[in-house]
Amino acid sequence: MSKTGLQATLNSDKKIKVEEFFPSNPKPKVVFKPYSQTQEFLLPKNIDDFIGPGHIARLISQIIDEMDIQFIFDTYKGGGTSSYDPRMMLKSWILAFINRVYSCRLVSKNLRENLAFIWISGNQTPDFHTLNDFRLRLKDDIKKIFKQIVVYALEQGIIKAKDVFIDHTKNEANANKHKIVWRKQVERQSKKIDDELDELFKFIDAVNEKENGSFGSKDLPEQERNGFDDGKVKQIIDKINNNVKDGSTNREDAKEQRKKVRRTKQLLERKKAYKQKKHILNGRNSYSRTDHDAVGMMMKDKLTIRPGYNEGIAVENGLVLNYIISDNCSDGVSFIPLMDGVIDNIGKLPENANADGAYGNEENQNYLEENGTNNYLKFNTYHKEKSQKWRDKKIRFDNFIYDEKRNEFTCPNNNQLSFIRDKEEITKTGYKRKISMYQCEKGLCKYCRLKKKCLSSKNKTSTRTLQFSWLAERLKDQARQNLDSDKGKELRKRRANEVESVFGDEKLNKLKRRYHLRGIKKVRLEAGLYYVSHNIRRIHKLNQKNKLNNKKNASSQSLNKIYSKSSLPHLAF
Repeated sequence: MSKTGLQATLNSDKKIKVEEFFPSNPKPKVVFKPYSQTQEFLLPKNIDDFIGPGHIARLISQIIDEMDIQFIFDTYKGGGTSSYDPRMMLKSWILAFINRVYSCRLVSKNLRENLAFIWISGNQTPDFHTLNDFRLRLKDDIKKIFKQIVVYALEQGIIKAKDVFIDHTKNEANANKHKIVWRKQVERQSKKIDDELDELFKFIDAVNEKENGSFGSKDLPEQERNGFDDGKVKQIIDKINNNVKDGSTNREDAKEQRKKVRRTKQLLERKKAYKQKKHILNGRNSYSRTDHDAVGMMMKDKLTIRPGYNEGIAVENGLVLNYIISDNCSDGVSFIPLMDGVIDNIGKLPENANADGAYGNEENQNYLEENGTNNYLKFNTYHKEKSQKWRDKKIRFDNFIYDEKRNEFTCPNNNQLSFIRDKEEITKTGYKRKISMYQCEKGLCKYCRLKKKCLSSKNKTSTRTLQFSWLAERLKDQARQNLDSDKGKELRKRRANEVESVFGDEKLNKLKRRYHLRGIKKVRLEAGLYYVSHNIRRIHKLNQKNKLNNKKNASSQSLNKIYSKSSLPHLAF
């Protein structure tokens, strides 16, 4: 049929459309890229081609290659089969921590499957036992590696060792959260055991006297308590049985005596166990049964108590200058060791140190003054002092007026507080504080109109006494002036961004909310590896940012040259 005839037929049949026979926009042909899982290459590809020039693995390799790690080589004894290169092993572990891989088994898996790991290891595949052994080999040397990273950042100008920000966080230990041993419970149970043992030995001693020394020595409580073992119990029970046979003891009394003797042995075994618990506690308030170095701590949510460690860091420009792992819940006691590590790592004193109210005690502030570092440590009442309601609630130290010549204070009711004496206090860290005592004359406070606001509710009948350290008050005043200055306000604004962001990145981005190793020495190793990887990530990020800014500056300069040489005519208005 011709086209003309077809058109006539279509016109006669209204239900058929011309577009069905002659579409105006035909669908294009779909083309897919070739796909083959058995593709072969004439020549093998270089692994280096798969890793971009700006990949962080290249920065890791560069830094470790330039690092002096002879102290790691010295740990190898030599002999036997060949060992993996320590530089390759260290690079692999750092790259693993950067990629949120903390298990030696997963590191081994990535070394077989991940291109970045294959490149950095030179296609070597150590098993997880070898990786774990190398990690443990770094236990005493991880601080040296960390220090060289900090020095590298200092040489690159990333940090200037000027403003240091300090804070702590609580991280969970790799321990059972339900198996915490508390010191108060141990002491309470030990006292109960001792009291019951005293009664039992009194009973045994009384029976011993009644039966004419049938149990052996008369002085059992003093002489034979430590030697009350299975042999001694059997010996005493045999004598009790013989007394029953001889008729010197009836069966009911003998049954009670045997029961007391066996109970004594059980309690002595329990006492030995509690003595071991006291040894493990070693002055701490608690410990975990599955990780004896971990301590029960209140986590950051202020709700849960878990076995954990107190992790402290000193930060500048987002880079960690030093870290510390402590089994003490108090943040302030770790401040001085943390600052000592900062000074050792950067090789000089930082100009300013800033931290929150947990660190602003006399010992820490005095440390900064002796070392020539400006004190920007908040003290515990810094923010409260700014509240008028808090100041008016009760009469405090600042409400008393001091007369230097007479060495006495005057209270708001014009009563004098005379100097009594100086005494010395020693803190748990061994720091000695000189405390001055001033007291009002007896009887003057009894009818004082400000008595309710001046004296505590527990001591309404006593007289007002001031006990304080002149050094602490002077340092506190110095910190107050620094914090209220323009520099202090700047540091207070920066602190949350500088140090809290490091903890936030660790727990939220890197999912490092819990340690994977047990024991404080291994935990310090794990924390060291993490902060080495964190600092390298920070260096890499800042390097990439600087390259991008340099490109923008170069392009803007080239555009300025082009426009300056432009031959376009000037428009006249």
